[in-house]
Formats: sequence, structure tokens, C-alpha cells
Amino acid sequence: MRKRPQQQRSREMVRALIDATAQVIQQQGLDNTTTARIAEVAGVSVGSLYQYFGDKDGLIEALMESLAEDIGVGLKRLPITDNVDINAMVSSAIRFGFAVLHSRDGLYLELVRNWHRLPTNRVVEVLQQHFMDLARMYFLRHYRDNPIHNLEVRVFIVTNSVLFTMVRYISQHGGMIRESELADELTRMVASYIAEPPASEETVR
Repeated sequence: MRKRPQQQRSREMVRALIDATAQVIQQQGLDNTTTARIAEVAGVSVGSLYQYFGDKDGLIEALMESLAEDIGVGLKRLPITDNVDINAMVSSAIRFGFAVLHSRDGLYLELVRNWHRLPTNRVVEVLQQHFMDLARMYFLRHYRDNPIHNLEVRVFIVTNSVLFTMVRYISQHGGMIRESELADELTRMVASYIAEPPASEETVR
């Protein structure tokens, strides 16, 4: 953003511009989204838009930040307690992810199709933090049997593997794989990998 809104009225206008960005992308697709159309849908002049955002990319980045916050709120509502099995925790997170991708009247689907050229770092960070919370909860319960080993590495691998698989499935799959089956296999992969004990020195040798 070129500047941060200070007054309530300007904050409402910026919020309207971000919401309008989502609406235009839903209706017209990312490539056909323009600042002029966003301003029109938001009921704001193009000049007012440019006071806060330099171009369409700035608006899209603000939208991605907003969506990341919404995803983070949703993930925090999922059960992460010391009496929930890790398979259940991972499954709920993955199925939540698929539900999000199908929400907002096609907005997420359009963003996923253009994932490679969008500022997605914040979304990945939110997902990575959630998987870290899951892993920490598991190891706090089982630290005697499964000491923590390379937790950050495992969470990094899990987050990127799951995200890449889901994005590929949603954007390019040919209909031969059922979403429920993919969710089950991702759950099995993540849960077993996170819970896998570190290799002993004898095994490594």
C-alpha cells in the first residue's frame, strides 16, 4: 500500500476496495480484473484508489493478506487438544483446506489457477504455522517415545507437499481421483511422517 488509512472512513474505503477486488476476480477472472473496474464496484473514484494502492498488484497483495488472515482464523477454530489423535487433527486441517478452496464462489479456484504468479507467501506461512502447532501438540504428548527431531524441517516439507498437491489437484486434475480419497491419503502421509521416530545411528549407518 502507498499509505495506511488513518480514519474510519478511509479504512472502510480500503476495505471496500479489497472486497471489490475479490468480487471482480470472481466475476471476470484475474487477467480481466482492472483498477477501473475495482473502483467502480467499490463505489470509489480511481483517484481515491491510487491514493492507497499503486496498481492492481497492490490490491491483489492486500487481498491475499486478507484471505490469509481469514484462513488463519478458520484454522484456529479447528480442534487442537491433547486428547485428539494426530490423524484426526491432520484430517480436519486438510479437509478444511479443501472446503476453503471451494468457497467464495470460485474466488479461491481462480487464485489457485494463477498461484505461480501471486504473492502467496503469507498464505503459506499461515498453513506452516498451523502444521507446526499440530506437530508440537503431538510431541508434547509423546516426547518420551518420540523425541522431537528436525521438527522445522518436517513441517516445512509437510506444508509445501500438501499445498502443492492440493493446488495441482484443484487446478489440473482430470477427475480420476476423488477428493475424499486424496484427503485420506494426504492425512495418512502427513500423520505418519510427523509421528515417525528419528532414525537411530545404527539405522543411518
